[in-house]
Amino acid sequence: MDFIVNKIVDKAEENYDFSRFELAKLKYMLEVIILNTGEFILFLGVFAYLGKVAELFVATGVLLSVRTFAGGFHFVKFRYCVIVSLAALWLVIMVLPVIDLTNNGLLEVLLVISLLINIALAPVSKRKSGQTPKVRYIFKGISTAIMLAISYFILNYQDSPFASIAVWILFFQSVQLIIGKGMITNEKAYSK
Repeated sequence: MDFIVNKIVDKAEENYDFSRFELAKLKYMLEVIILNTGEFILFLGVFAYLGKVAELFVATGVLLSVRTFAGGFHFVKFRYCVIVSLAALWLVIMVLPVIDLTNNGLLEVLLVISLLINIALAPVSKRKSGQTPKVRYIFKGISTAIMLAISYFILNYQDSPFASIAVWILFFQSVQLIIGKGMITNEKAYSK
């Protein structure tokens, strides 16, 4: 991967008048695109084998729509991200949907907890922490609006097999916010 990314960045440096900062952003963007695409292809293979491709697309769509604005926990090493993400998706798609969320109020409790955590903590990311309070407020508002829209779908289509997956993804996303916020807070405390 490094070879491909470096070749593209070198070509951009030769042909365009990019600053060092712009080249670093290009390199980071290319790495993210390549790694995330590879990760998704791996996940697609695993869940296609399990016959759960539609469920994977729902889980990924819900997660990316919220996580893009809310942030979350990030691993330093890509392999750890793949392992933990695959384990979480496997839990959300294969294991947790067997729990009946509709008859015991657990669905509503999980949605409210997820929304409250998002409102209290989002956005959580080292890259987002340097933003102005206004931009952070906008990101929090967008992630909350997306969660409310998804919650509306879930509450109106509770019998859908995808409702349970969406609830659990939102809940796992809120857990990521707690972990990410704790890591950032802990890192700041030890850097002083």
